[in-house]
Amino acid sequence: MLRLLQTFFDIAVWRKGPQDLPASRFLATGLRLRTAVPMIAIDVLMLLGWLWAVLVFFSRGHRFLQTATSLLGIGVLFGGINIVARAVQLATDPAQDLPFFWQALMFYALALMMGRIFMHALDRGLITGMALTMAIVYSTNAVAQITLSRMQGL
Repeated sequence: MLRLLQTFFDIAVWRKGPQDLPASRFLATGLRLRTAVPMIAIDVLMLLGWLWAVLVFFSRGHRFLQTATSLLGIGVLFGGINIVARAVQLATDPAQDLPFFWQALMFYALALMMGRIFMHALDRGLITGMALTMAIVYSTNAVAQITLSRMQGL
């Protein structure tokens, strides 16, 4: 597994190319692109929609670009961390999901970081920022689940 992660790193820093990966259906389908792409699109669109609405409501619309960049950057960072964690987990026990404590830790860390970004963007307290984050996360998850269940029905 470490060789595979090293290969991904080498591809990222332009030392290797995709031809250096094994031709594996397991690796390719393990990413579940059919599910991942709509989830990412829903996540980004809802995050930006919520952000715009909240900033306008608090008369801070002029902070949209900086706040959106911060939130998306944190999302990319957490996404990368979760990809590495999932890759390690798949190498050790492909039949299991990531442990609950890992998912909870990542959720609370994300809520704290995004809450702090909202705190600065809105000139409000951390609790307000975290509450907004929770509303965004849960509503995004609900919309994503509804969308994916309808897609699977097609």
